[in-house]
Amino acid sequence: MKKNQLSRRDFLKGAAAGTASLAALGLLGACGDSGSNDPQTPAGTYHPGTYAAKAKGMGEIVVTMTFSAEAITDVTLDLANETDNIGQAAGDTLKAALLEKQSAEIDTVAGASITTDAVKKAAAKCIQQAKGEIPVELLTITSGGASAPAGGQAAWRTPPEAIPDSKIKETHDADVVVVGHGYAGLNACRYLASQGVKVILIESQSEERYSAMGNEAGTPNASALKARGVPDVDPIEYYNNWMVNTSYQANPALMMKFCQNSGKNMDEYLSVLSEEDLSKMTTAFYPPSEHQMDHIGIYKFWPATCSFYNRECGQTYIHGKNREKAIADGAQFFFSTEAQQLLTNGGAVTGIIATNADGDYIKFNCKAVVLATGGFGGNREMQQDLLTDLGGTLTPDESFSVLMDSDGRGIQMAYWVGGKLDSMGIATMNGKHFHPGLPQGVWLDAYGKRYCNEYWGPIEYRGRPALQMNRDAHYAFYDSKLPEYMAYCVPSHGSTHGTPENIESLRTELASVLEAGKEGVVGHDLSATFTRYGANTLDELLDMVCSSDEIKANMKTSIARYNELCHQKRDEDFGRESELMFPVEEGPFFCDVRRTDIGWMMCTCGGLVINAEQQVLDENYKPIQGLFASGNCTSGRFGTEYFTPTPGVSLGVAITLGWECGKSVKKWLDGELPNIDTKDTATVNPNEANAMGGPGGPPPGGGEGGEGGPGGPG
Repeated sequence: MKKNQLSRRDFLKGAAAGTASLAALGLLGACGDSGSNDPQTPAGTYHPGTYAAKAKGMGEIVVTMTFSAEAITDVTLDLANETDNIGQAAGDTLKAALLEKQSAEIDTVAGASITTDAVKKAAAKCIQQAKGEIPVELLTITSGGASAPAGGQAAWRTPPEAIPDSKIKETHDADVVVVGHGYAGLNACRYLASQGVKVILIESQSEERYSAMGNEAGTPNASALKARGVPDVDPIEYYNNWMVNTSYQANPALMMKFCQNSGKNMDEYLSVLSEEDLSKMTTAFYPPSEHQMDHIGIYKFWPATCSFYNRECGQTYIHGKNREKAIADGAQFFFSTEAQQLLTNGGAVTGIIATNADGDYIKFNCKAVVLATGGFGGNREMQQDLLTDLGGTLTPDESFSVLMDSDGRGIQMAYWVGGKLDSMGIATMNGKHFHPGLPQGVWLDAYGKRYCNEYWGPIEYRGRPALQMNRDAHYAFYDSKLPEYMAYCVPSHGSTHGTPENIESLRTELASVLEAGKEGVVGHDLSATFTRYGANTLDELLDMVCSSDEIKANMKTSIARYNELCHQKRDEDFGRESELMFPVEEGPFFCDVRRTDIGWMMCTCGGLVINAEQQVLDENYKPIQGLFASGNCTSGRFGTEYFTPTPGVSLGVAITLGWECGKSVKKWLDGELPNIDTKDTATVNPNEANAMGGPGGPPPGGGEGGEGGPGGPG
């Protein structure tokens, strides 16, 4: 079988796609956020967090390992299914060996070789996960089980014991401590340092191995884009489209800050670069290719992305230049330093305790803390606990898996001091959608029936119906005009990009698919592994992709119905845009056969509830004094799923709102964000509320729209 592959690690490195179809899809950029951990880090350095894996001994065993940036710091072995006086009895010895060796290559415990081998296999997988060599394995956790205390509350929610002063090895004082050297944290630090604020940034990666995630930043109206001829974007239009995408779930004032300040804040971020550096920047989807669109239905798209794939001027290099500028302005950076606990006094945050590479405790006293620690995809327990909407769609055979992410420590620390967790649905990159195929074709379910508008708005939304559908197979059919239709694209991650080079590359690939015959050609994208088949006639193709006569008959009927609607230019079944109705009728024909990969994601994009000033809110939605958060540890940006009206908006939002977070912290330090106690303000008597049209009473005048009642101001 012919195989053309694009690994998920290569995707993050911005490597060329292994297949022409993937290049055509535009899957050449990652848009991770402000987390500290990156799969590009060289072997031998870990992404701090807790990882778990299972293996078969006498029964199933589970190894859970916790990593700092440079070491294995804790090991837990679940050997409940092993022989009690043999495998179970070896547990303490095996744990001690793993910690001592800092490796899975440990000696066999006499008499417990089967258990030892299983522990070694599972430990090796944990180490691979921590190095970013394989996706994070998220094992199912059941309430009341070993990972959760009685009552079903996830164990991570229980605050650890306070670290006593007697264990503190050194202490530092600052006005502000920023946790995390990602896009949000770095920009917050840069702004604060530029204002003369004494700021310290702590980062879990080591300085010599520091690596930033992602390549592209969607930042409308940046000067670097204008210099390339990219048109200006109306921030109000962009904002309204953003709120449509989030079903008005995003924080309105927060996201307007992004839309209004994206360009000038990106200018600050890029101000550290020379003209030679900037010459290495590229602009995704600009100049536009023929038939490139600016909208699909009500959803709009803009080519406003600064892309940095050049090895000499990638995001890690740009982070380094920004760090140099921050240091020149007075900031201090502590690498190989992992946050552990926030310090509070009277409910206000007054500092943070962290550990260094040697495991020693360091105390930072400050007036404010900014958490910019990334998501929680590296923490299997938090995934299970917080992604209940996604978890609820998984079949018994599916599980969470993550390409890259942080361990959720920032969210944990904020929760332990009273921070509110998002309960409206936390966004993920890729987790809640599936790409059944290219939108230029017709998509059929496992029964051979068409089930959706294949060209629905953002690519991140098109596959949502698959969340609650039979997983056996999905089929996407195309005809010989697929390369021509591919030119109908929008600037968005995962969208086809109809450049002449990509179109010609797709023609070459389709020829190889026809040559492969019944074997087909295997391909990979961020959503699934699939096989593409080709044949000169539709009947031949149907025989290749399906053995059921009933399903093949359904497929023929569905395709004929779709073609009929295409010629009518009116999709009465699923509302596809008339100009995007491309029939499947001219041979040769092609079909992608896919099975879903629901639950796989790049990272999470939410967690803590914040206000427009990026202050962390408590359970009463009031600011926790001295505590701010920005980037992927916060909600209020993407609704329930990540989306890209411009490629790279995750980085763009982090850069912009990181800078805006710095402004808010400075206002707080200057007393411009006072702690207003609303308890003493006037409240409405429930009985008076009824009289004014509240619950249980009509509005004044007894009619609709009365003043203070439904439909009127009040």
